[in-house]
Amino acid sequence: MTIHETHKHYFEVTDLGDTDNDNDRSIVPSINTILQNEGIECVVDGDEMNQAGFEVWTYSDRETVKEILQKNGVDTEE
Repeated sequence: MTIHETHKHYFEVTDLGDTDNDNDRSIVPSINTILQNEGIECVVDGDEMNQAGFEVWTYSDRETVKEILQKNGVDTEE
């Protein structure tokens, strides 16, 4: 029997300047699409208090998620 453990990872985008976001738009759909297209099963939830912040709920480890984001041009803060 394989046990799958869900992980919650919090990230912040280092620079929102290159994205097309305003007060009514979120980075969440873009992040979710990137991860889904790379085969990562996940749920992405935005940080209501910080437009650059988001949580990723997934079975994948943090380093895998971070590598995929970086590969797709999304730089995150530590």
